Amino acid sequence: MADILSQQEIDALLSAINNGDLQAADVKIEQEKVKVYDFKRAMRYSKEQLRSITRIHENFTRMLTSNLATQLRTNVQIEIDLVEQVTYHEFIASLPSKTILNIFEVKPMDGKMVLEINPNVAYAVLERLLGGQGDPSARDGSLTEIEMVLMQKILRRTFDLYQNAWNNVERLNIKWEAMESNPQFIQIASSNDTVIVIALRVTIGETTDRMTICLPHLIVEPVLPKLSNQQWFSYSMKANTPQQDKLQQNLDHVRVPVIAELGRATLPVSDLVNLQIGDVIGIESDKLQLKVGQVTRFLGNPGVQKGHYAVQIEQVINTEGDDL
Repeated sequence: MADILSQQEIDALLSAINNGDLQAADVKIEQEKVKVYDFKRAMRYSKEQLRSITRIHENFTRMLTSNLATQLRTNVQIEIDLVEQVTYHEFIASLPSKTILNIFEVKPMDGKMVLEINPNVAYAVLERLLGGQGDPSARDGSLTEIEMVLMQKILRRTFDLYQNAWNNVERLNIKWEAMESNPQFIQIASSNDTVIVIALRVTIGETTDRMTICLPHLIVEPVLPKLSNQQWFSYSMKANTPQQDKLQQNLDHVRVPVIAELGRATLPVSDLVNLQIGDVIGIESDKLQLKVGQVTRFLGNPGVQKGHYAVQIEQVINTEGDDL
């Protein structure tokens, strides 16, 4: 907050100007900064909503990094460079004249989204899949038919992961529709429509370049109420609870072997070979050991219940990790 001059300071300042000791041009008056607002390019999304979209795509990049590293058997690193809202015209203008554009149909929104892949990234992926070292420098042309089929398979797996990343907010069904190389040939929104652009920096081996996701307003608008921090936390908790319940239910039905061991005895071989019916072998313990798997977890006494042999548990044996 700017300092406020007292009356005495104001009088001294005016006196200095009148006496010529101070020039009026030397007095700097701070003006309030005015930010230009373009009504033709209204910002539709709040910072909070953009942060939620960023979190969704951070989850997506983690899953995609792991998936590609497994498929390509090399070091893969994918990070978010930026998430911003621009007009569709600005997005198209920012793309290189020759790139790899993939169009996807998104249900239930009845809209389309675009994934732009820099050719260096695509060539690095294809080189690794086809047995090369992932060096895209030797490539200087469009994809062959075989390479297009391979890219489609990779993209379908990629957008299975993308659907999973959105599951906490909305159940999406995304289908690959077409591939283009010229940005001018795709039209998923009007020129002045606001779109969200998510730029990803992709490193595959020694190759680093970009992939860009474009989400039109038609796709994002239906889920805007779910992108606030409060709603995001609520959906995350609801999404985790069924998974925890399902995990608990699955564990409840896991069968594990339980063995009641009467005891142990040590005999010389000469006694063992001479054992006869009616002989008695003394055991070292008067308690039965109940083993779960190969670990002794209980001690008990033998008995009979409803005509069946049974064991009455008298002591629980705690093992390391029971209190976790």
